[in-house]
Amino acid sequence: MLIDLFNETWRELEDGTKKYGHPFRTCSLATAEISRGIRQRTIIFRELTKKKTLLFYTDLRSTKIEQINKNPDGSVLFYNPSIQLQIFISGKIKIHSEDSLWNDHFMNIEGRSINDYNTQYAPGKPIKNPIAVTRTKDLNFAVLELIPDTIEYLKLREEPSGIRAIFKLQDQEWNKTFLVP
Repeated sequence: MLIDLFNETWRELEDGTKKYGHPFRTCSLATAEISRGIRQRTIIFRELTKKKTLLFYTDLRSTKIEQINKNPDGSVLFYNPSIQLQIFISGKIKIHSEDSLWNDHFMNIEGRSINDYNTQYAPGKPIKNPIAVTRTKDLNFAVLELIPDTIEYLKLREEPSGIRAIFKLQDQEWNKTFLVP
């Protein structure tokens, strides 16, 4: 049964990037702030790689970049309300800018998505008028790659009290264990 839960986890993650409207398309990314603890934000899940790493896009000037540079530990939380499935993944985050992985994704930025990375000022800078954001030709684009080492699976709907499991990567193998829900 553990292998079924493990496989369901990867299948749901894959569906999150491939199926329109899947709830795993958006998730919460948590990183550490030196002075204020943990910082969370909702992001778009872009790709589950063949190596089972998770990719996300961001502005290279965002505060999360500085946080990850100081502490690469991070986590993401996914939730699918229709099946009451929560997936928590933690690991190390690697920042890609101007390498081959970055280039593959950079080439796909088009249309309105360009505006996510071409503002004159960094995200979070105070402005007077949200409609008059100045844009440049430069794209401040980065790819974040979460390399998982721990996955927690929790299905709330299962009887009698839910099913919970943890998968931990040790020596290139995923150890699988049930947990009390």
